[in-house]
Amino acid sequence: MFKIIKISTLSLMALFLFSACNFGNSKSSEENKEKEEIVKQVKEENTDSKRKAPQFEVTTIDGQKISLEQSLSDNKPMMIYFTASWCPMCAKNWPAISEVYPEYKDRINFVAISIDPTDDKDVMTKLAEEKNLDFPLVTGTPQVMINFGVDSQATTVGISDEGYIEFQKDKTVLSAEEYRDLFEQLLN
Repeated sequence: MFKIIKISTLSLMALFLFSACNFGNSKSSEENKEKEEIVKQVKEENTDSKRKAPQFEVTTIDGQKISLEQSLSDNKPMMIYFTASWCPMCAKNWPAISEVYPEYKDRINFVAISIDPTDDKDVMTKLAEEKNLDFPLVTGTPQVMINFGVDSQATTVGISDEGYIEFQKDKTVLSAEEYRDLFEQLLN
């Protein structure tokens, strides 16, 4: 008899614990569904209505001033490539950008901005010479990256001639053809 009571008690305790665990999980599951729904709504809103690009002004290693304000007053779209001298993904993108940039430089303003504050003028000038980079390069200016909400290098941001962010390609290696497609997207 004692054995039956002990087994019954243990069974009831196990059932109680199981029920409590499931109750907590269903509540957590409901909370997760609510959070997922909110994220989905934000993404849809961002897709439906484009975000205005933040204003910025930078100076290239060659001393050229580049700003979103000037690009917009020239009625030109702009593409920004966030990079770093030590970034292996960026190193894979530089040849593709170098190939495509000359085809579009008169119709789209392009600038590569380092996110690393230690990428000073000497570092970026040496990089441009060693890698044969002929597009505009800017020394480490992480504030521009922060203002755009970008969280890593190897990120390409396209801005329409009206000042809206058209696309943001995060942490990606792109081919020359894929860069052509992005440049064309900004022109159309």
